[in-house]
Amino acid sequence: MEPLDDITRLLDQARDGEHEAWTRLLRSAYGDIKRLARRQLAQGATMPTLNTTGLVNEWYLRVADAGDAIPENRRHFFALTAKIMRQVICTYARERSAAKRGGDQTRIDIGLVDRELSEQAHRFIVLDQALSQLGKENEDMVRVVECRFFAGMTEPETAEAVGIPMRTVQWLWAQARGRLAHIMEEP
Repeated sequence: MEPLDDITRLLDQARDGEHEAWTRLLRSAYGDIKRLARRQLAQGATMPTLNTTGLVNEWYLRVADAGDAIPENRRHFFALTAKIMRQVICTYARERSAAKRGGDQTRIDIGLVDRELSEQAHRFIVLDQALSQLGKENEDMVRVVECRFFAGMTEPETAEAVGIPMRTVQWLWAQARGRLAHIMEEP
């Protein structure tokens, strides 16, 4: 990842109205974002038909025209990245699920693979709903899950992105997994 002062400097310049600074930041962060997406997709926790390039391109489309919503600092930028990756993956799962139910296309059943993809899409939708419920209880847990699960960040990267100590990240991660399992089991 780019040194702290470079990202901070570019963010400051972008907030001061230098559009080129925002463009340079996105270009320089692209490799880091692609690495996070690749790590996330390699874990097999996302839809198998969503590839690294697709995830990164969707991220880029959502942040390219930031307008007045330029992140405050490096930490905020990577936390926002994790949140966007969650949104992209869950939107993809919802669209996949809608298409499975008929959508606007002719349905062709291809058997086991199709059922597995449908089940995986459903799990992401349920997880997203559970995260929304968890967010009402503890927003920090949601931010840690977004970083760890959806962006594939390591514990130190998550601690930096969320702005909390690594031990707290570890505790929140463990608590969030337990709480999410409980929420998702509820009828």
